[in-house]
Amino acid sequence: MRSRTRRLRAAWPATLLCPLALALLSSSGAQAFEQGMSIYPKGFAGFMSGFIPPQSGLFVLNPYYYHFSGTTGAIVRNGEVELGVDMRLDAIFVQGLYVSGWKLFGGNYSFGGAVAYAWADISATATGPLGNTVDISAANSDVADSIITPLNLSWHSGNWHANAGLSVYAPTGLYSRGNLNIGRNVWGLIPTLAVTWFDMANGWDVSSSFAFVIPGENDATDYQSGTVFQMDWAIGKHFGAWEIGASGNIVQQITDDSGSGARLGAFRTQSFGVGPAINYTAMVGRAPLTIGAKWHHYISGTNTIEGDVVTASLAFVF
Repeated sequence: MRSRTRRLRAAWPATLLCPLALALLSSSGAQAFEQGMSIYPKGFAGFMSGFIPPQSGLFVLNPYYYHFSGTTGAIVRNGEVELGVDMRLDAIFVQGLYVSGWKLFGGNYSFGGAVAYAWADISATATGPLGNTVDISAANSDVADSIITPLNLSWHSGNWHANAGLSVYAPTGLYSRGNLNIGRNVWGLIPTLAVTWFDMANGWDVSSSFAFVIPGENDATDYQSGTVFQMDWAIGKHFGAWEIGASGNIVQQITDDSGSGARLGAFRTQSFGVGPAINYTAMVGRAPLTIGAKWHHYISGTNTIEGDVVTASLAFVF
């Protein structure tokens, strides 16, 4: 039993916080939202995403680096249509999750939050009311919007592990119409479900994370972004301290963009990305320390910024 507990503890650190961080980066993911970007960072979840340790304590992931770069034909930003868009985002953030000793519906209750600092730059061409065009180039860096997870429940049964939660996307980042904003000026709700099948005997890990991203309206631009369903998945095998495999993301917008600010109409998005993933775990005393990395290569999509996602993480326990 002690060996089983140690192996599980060594497996979870790099991804246990995905339920609370799914919607942190205000300018990532690049969907058919206002500004051409979702409030949900695709490719965030990965190995062991369904597993949250049952023991009580505070678990921290710091720092987590997220990079996205890509291009698209058109987006709506600051109430105007921009063409030939080239966008880049980099962010580092801290997440915390406290697993309590309380039980609810047979699951372990936990809660947490996350905050980030992001750097973004964009270049595009805008067309004025008389048909004249102007080149646009902007850059900005600031504290991003935040995520608050007041409710998360996790369950364990043999090789199966699952957690379900509800997160609130909070507009804590600065927003000013006319700028390249790190903040998005919207509230949002994000219900999530993550499931992992992990067989310690052969080392295989099969994990999936599902989320509905339900954004509020940006009242500064009268833009209501549509609801998006997203799935992140990962399949890996443990080789001692290493886990090596593949991961990917699927995004499907299920309701239209709307409001007077939605100048490109319904603009529903879909996209698919896949790539390699790797984790390395070492025990520091009795606590696991995990370093992980993923690369999701853009395969196909509609009404989305075409680009790759790269993430790197360092996870540890207090």
